[in-house]
Amino acid sequence: MTIINRILFGLLILIIPLVALISAANAAFRLPDIYRYEFNRSGVLSEINLEVSSNELSEFFSDYMFGSLDDFQITGFYMGRLRPVFSIGEGTVMEQMRSLLNKSVLLLGGLLVLILFIYWFLLRQDRKEAVRIAYRAGMALYALILLGVFAVTMIEDLRQNILNSFFIYTFDESDILPQLLPFPFFIENLFIMIAISLIILTVGHSVTKRLTRPDRMFY
Repeated sequence: MTIINRILFGLLILIIPLVALISAANAAFRLPDIYRYEFNRSGVLSEINLEVSSNELSEFFSDYMFGSLDDFQITGFYMGRLRPVFSIGEGTVMEQMRSLLNKSVLLLGGLLVLILFIYWFLLRQDRKEAVRIAYRAGMALYALILLGVFAVTMIEDLRQNILNSFFIYTFDESDILPQLLPFPFFIENLFIMIAISLIILTVGHSVTKRLTRPDRMFY
């Protein structure tokens, strides 16, 4: 295997889990169904006396994360009076989250172009076995990345340090965003991301098997 082939082989191993996880993260944090499920499951809207339907609030979150809304603000009856629900600081946090997702989409687009090029380049040289091995290695790397994510998520001090270094705003007691989207929400979203990414990897594995089938001598 030439040097360029080795480089592309290594890149393919790295790209495969990144494509699956970035795609899954964008789906999990942008689709309204995820937010709606959390609001209905937890009953948090009733607990905090926010008179906004779960459908309306989930669509609001989704529209903001998709970029349909410029400002993270919704008006509703909260604590007995009609008022803007979220603070400027909460809007800043959500803006940072949306910005991160938007940047990840740009990265995803570049990775998809690169993975198509690598497949074309290696298959053109009849490196079918290399492509199959790289895909399996990419799935193994995916598992290692998940273990790392779980470790960071479950170690509270480490998780908090990462959040404090990323977000420029610290929630206070008057903010309701931490109540609407508590820590269990992100754990559930992590499992949803795993489910979506596994579907993507399974589809990719099926396509890879089809593209790398050995040439048959007899038909």
